[in-house]
Amino acid sequence: MSEYAVDKRQLFPVLAGFFVMGFCDMIAPITNLVAADFPDEYAGAVSFLPTMVFLWFLLLSVPMAGMMNRIGRKNTAMAGYILTMAGLVVPYTAGADCPLWRYFAGFGLLGIGNTAIQVAVNPMLAAIAPAEKMTSYLTVGQIFRNTSLLLLAPLVAWLTAEFGSWRYIMPVYAGITVVCGIWLNHTRMDEYSAQSSAGFGECFRLLGNRTVAVCTAGVACFIAGDVGVGYLSAQLVQTDNPILITTGYYACRIVGTIAGAVVLTRISDLKYLTWNMAAAIALCAGVFFTAGCAPWVVFLQVGLMGFTMACIFATLFASATKAAPGRENEASGLMILAISAGALSAPIIGVVVRTVGEARWGLVFVAACLCYILWASRSLARKNGAR
Repeated sequence: MSEYAVDKRQLFPVLAGFFVMGFCDMIAPITNLVAADFPDEYAGAVSFLPTMVFLWFLLLSVPMAGMMNRIGRKNTAMAGYILTMAGLVVPYTAGADCPLWRYFAGFGLLGIGNTAIQVAVNPMLAAIAPAEKMTSYLTVGQIFRNTSLLLLAPLVAWLTAEFGSWRYIMPVYAGITVVCGIWLNHTRMDEYSAQSSAGFGECFRLLGNRTVAVCTAGVACFIAGDVGVGYLSAQLVQTDNPILITTGYYACRIVGTIAGAVVLTRISDLKYLTWNMAAAIALCAGVFFTAGCAPWVVFLQVGLMGFTMACIFATLFASATKAAPGRENEASGLMILAISAGALSAPIIGVVVRTVGEARWGLVFVAACLCYILWASRSLARKNGAR
């Protein structure tokens, strides 16, 4: 879509889908709350809960991209809403003594549903947005996603104080999912891509396009690093309510996405990404060396990291889809497949932290991810002639 006019009747239901996307990202901070309900010997098993979300991005994103070519983006998103709602209900209905397997089953359904939503909604928004402002609009989508994450800690705190358990967050999010699904279902959406079948071969052949391959690996590193920060943040400081550091991180992510939505209309998105990655690496090193200092020092640096990581996905997704015209669905499938890298973060960081005995050493994994994205941004900028 090259015109500057955007149909807001289509735009806002799609942006609501980004809000629901954030529900899968809550699993990293929620994992610490689940662990508190089980004996210490379950710690290793509980650390694999985020894996049950991200595993399905690996297994199903490409098949869902092919399915989306047949049934359309809207129908794919609707299936995702239904599965997401079911995934939130499964562990909640087991009650306060919910066995661990119910969490694995529920979060597994949540991951499958979120895979469908992300495969469908990202190209849906890219199709609605003017081509000249695609990165900026995708960044606006991330504002909605980050808002759902920002609200997590205040909602958990309020629900715990009011009803005695953090677990009430699950029916609340399930209800929001139903409302957003009904809204999208009653919205007419144009399908811009050709409705042709695409299998594994067609999707993975896109990796022969160097830009798509670099962006896919970049998204993998971004999600792994982002989940790593979410997983580590509550362990980096000693406070009565450590989940608040996660709130600060996502609050700054929202500020960063708002700033990015404005800045990216004026300067190269890849140049802006390079600046942010250089700052993110410096902040990661800062947190590593100041983790034992006053909590506000860590809060500030983690928050600033959130700001610098705000526009990564939008920039890489836009670069990949622009490099594969007419194959946006398949490119979306590969981008969402890369999200499965988030499954690696908690187990890897968990092993490092338990081995070394200090949470800050988990930041080495985060820093490695950020270094790749910095290289990718410079590589893509040189290829596109940006400086």
